[in-house]
Amino acid sequence: MSKSTLSSATVKWPGKEWAIAFLPHNATPFESALVGITNPFPDYQIIRGENTSVTVFEYVLEGEGEVLLDGEWRSVKAGDTYILRRGEPQHYRSKASNPMKKIWINYVASFLLPLLDSYGVKSGIYRSDSTVHHFTRLLELAESGEVSPDVNFSVAECVYQIIHAVSLSQRVHRDDEYRIREALAARVYEKLNLDELASSLHMSKSQIIRTFKRFYSSTPYEYFLELKMEAAKVLLRDTKMQVKEISEKLSICDEHYFSALFHTRVGVTPRQYRHGKEKA
Repeated sequence: MSKSTLSSATVKWPGKEWAIAFLPHNATPFESALVGITNPFPDYQIIRGENTSVTVFEYVLEGEGEVLLDGEWRSVKAGDTYILRRGEPQHYRSKASNPMKKIWINYVASFLLPLLDSYGVKSGIYRSDSTVHHFTRLLELAESGEVSPDVNFSVAECVYQIIHAVSLSQRVHRDDEYRIREALAARVYEKLNLDELASSLHMSKSQIIRTFKRFYSSTPYEYFLELKMEAAKVLLRDTKMQVKEISEKLSICDEHYFSALFHTRVGVTPRQYRHGKEKA
């Protein structure tokens, strides 16, 4: 095992970051593994292009930072794990006012992307109580100075356990998404009040929006409008209610707004939709 520098950051800010390289051999289950720790300093920033062969696993011990995901800066804080897959741009940095301290591993292995895919783990930020134990173990292995095939397999096992842990954390978030979706469906005949919804689900409004959008690529409000339009179709098709009555039942008090909204989303007016169904 040998000491190694990591990126220009190590050169520019000596003593702020160090890394240990685990040397591969014939039986090693990876091509390279670099485990390190970054101490807090305001100017910390790493940028890699989409041609990078490295997959990054990082755990924030303290402080705050930002990770660029899908063109948007996302905040990370103590207790967060973020994973950035190879073949994708990687850009992350500390917040100058409260810079991060973090444990990380830069990992290259031929099986890694299929493994991440099988667990549904994409580049992103994850909250899991158990990942800290696996990152701490990686640091212990790095600091031990021991060189052996067993150590390398222990490193690979830590990476696997991190992937498994964040996969489990996604299931918890998906449970939250189901709760949000069910709560929206239960309120289809009401006006949407996100503050009331958040309170009933014991979540923050921003958490509801972020969690829902992660799985649906849509805001709760957009999904709620789609639910209302589907309910309107049923009422137009299966009842004799007037358009104004349907509008009021759906808590859209302005009949003209309801008709315009229906036309925009369905492609025909409510009356045209009803006529077409009756004609059929």
